[in-house]
Amino acid sequence: MKKKLKLLLAICLINSVALAQVPSKLTIDEAIRIAVEKNFDVEIERNAQEIGAINNHWGTAGVFPNVSASSTVSIASNNLEQQLTNGTTIKRNGAILRNLNAGLAVSWRVFDGMRMFATKRRLEELEKIGELSFRSQVNTTVFNVIAAYYQIVQLNQQKKALQATIKFFEERKQIAESRFTIGTAPKTDFLQAEVDLNQQKGNLLAVENSIRIAKADFNNLLARNPETAFDVMDIIEPDASLTYAALVQKAQTDNYDLLLAQSNLSVLVQQKREVISQRLPSVTLNGNFNLAQSRNDAGFTLFNRNLGPNGNVGIAIPIFQGGNIRRQERVADINIKNQEVIIDRLKNQVYTNLLNAYSNFQNALNLVKLEKSTLALIEENNLIATERFRKLAITSLELRQVQIDYINGQTRYINSLYMAKLAEAEMKLLAGDLNKL
Repeated sequence: MKKKLKLLLAICLINSVALAQVPSKLTIDEAIRIAVEKNFDVEIERNAQEIGAINNHWGTAGVFPNVSASSTVSIASNNLEQQLTNGTTIKRNGAILRNLNAGLAVSWRVFDGMRMFATKRRLEELEKIGELSFRSQVNTTVFNVIAAYYQIVQLNQQKKALQATIKFFEERKQIAESRFTIGTAPKTDFLQAEVDLNQQKGNLLAVENSIRIAKADFNNLLARNPETAFDVMDIIEPDASLTYAALVQKAQTDNYDLLLAQSNLSVLVQQKREVISQRLPSVTLNGNFNLAQSRNDAGFTLFNRNLGPNGNVGIAIPIFQGGNIRRQERVADINIKNQEVIIDRLKNQVYTNLLNAYSNFQNALNLVKLEKSTLALIEENNLIATERFRKLAITSLELRQVQIDYINGQTRYINSLYMAKLAEAEMKLLAGDLNKL
């Protein structure tokens, strides 16, 4: 009974270890979630967004008064000698003089030509730019995750295709070796079959290495240890329901490059208003509450104290600044005009890129259908050719060409699937829709 129990525990331990060594399946949605939470570039943009939110405050715009307190204490030792008009002489060495000054000052610019309001609106736009930059980085990161994820899927499919192909090459080698052994075929057929088999094994090693590198890069995107083991879902399914009209409409309102450019235009408009405000007068209220006190061991005044408030209103009227304000205004107008041109250029570029991506997507979908049907024909042809080679109906060179066609057909089909998925992701990137996956 004890032996059976030990055996059962050993089996359970082996199974648990085996399960622990099996890499977990990582879905594309889970990968995107991890990247949005932990990607280094996303985290940097998230912090920049927070800075913009902190700076968007009326205090930064200059609306609130400035309040400061100051205090000074000084001590001096003086040698005093005084002769008065009545003939009295005062002479004293080491007389101590103590001075105390303290004050509370308030300065409040209550009007500055509306500059503070223009500054506040500019800060609001800067906060919006920070938010848009963060969302744009999320959008870009999601695109990179999709591209890297399906690249691993593509490589995995290539690996499986090569493993299946190698079996055909091994069968060809065995047939060629048997025919050479019994003297019905030259040795060159056998040698060529072995060379071709080794080439495919070398290709398999290269693909396996590419998978390791792609997985390390993918882990870096997710801000994980590059050695983290995982598997991907081995399927690529392009979304054939996407329409160009819907993507264009969405790009007009959600493309992050366009949104950022429009916010930058708003910032330039507010900067111009800040420049114009310098033409108007400014009004500042100043208030102070001061304490001045002195003690002297000798002299006419032994103790003196002044305590009380005072205030004033300051009005500054700009009259002439050498034409600087006018020059700044002209520069601001040019910057605004230039930004409008940038927006128009960007719109045209977005629509061009979107049209090209959609064309690539449709072409890739057509290639997927074509290569899938072609691959089925090649697979059937490969089986027939192998059997004919076994029956001495075709030469080794003819079978080799059929097998090469089979490899190329698999590669084209896998690549067309990946290109379709990549074009789909690019379209959604341009439409600003990837971060909603």
